[in-house]
Amino acid sequence: MTITSPQNPKIKALLALQQKSSERRKQGLFVVEGQRELQHCIQAGLEVTTLFHQPDLLPALPPNKVPTTYEVTQSVYEKIAYRGSTEGIIAIVRAKPTKLSDLRLKAHPLIIVLESVEKPGNLGAILRSADAAGVDAVIVCDPLTDLYNPNLIRSSIGAIFTVPCVACSSEECISFLDRK
Repeated sequence: MTITSPQNPKIKALLALQQKSSERRKQGLFVVEGQRELQHCIQAGLEVTTLFHQPDLLPALPPNKVPTTYEVTQSVYEKIAYRGSTEGIIAIVRAKPTKLSDLRLKAHPLIIVLESVEKPGNLGAILRSADAAGVDAVIVCDPLTDLYNPNLIRSSIGAIFTVPCVACSSEECISFLDRK
């Protein structure tokens, strides 16, 4: 099926997920744009529920097991794509939030602890550095942005999916670290 109108309900739902953290939390879904970021999602074992693809930009889809795939016209893609240099693929992915109790840390882990990070791009840059440095986990205390913000995903270049990252309160973090 090819979606030709930006007023299509599927496109409106996608835009709501891109623009509203409350919608991402409510549905337990988030949006990923770009082949590299999508590949990181898949490698991290996340479930891709829906794929939107613009065949002029990406003539052949990579092999996938996505239950629902839509082609979109160039004009619709321009409406939903955040980046001008995108590769013609946008996905809706099921969130898999990580809790502190989910972290499996080695005996002497390298952990980055941040507090009240507001700008998603800054957190994305920190995640890229954490990935490059082999950090075992990033703990974000009292975050002012959600971990599935499209700007964070984009700026992390997929590191949000390769470095264990947890959002929690400062009190929860201190209690967790005291036990380690």
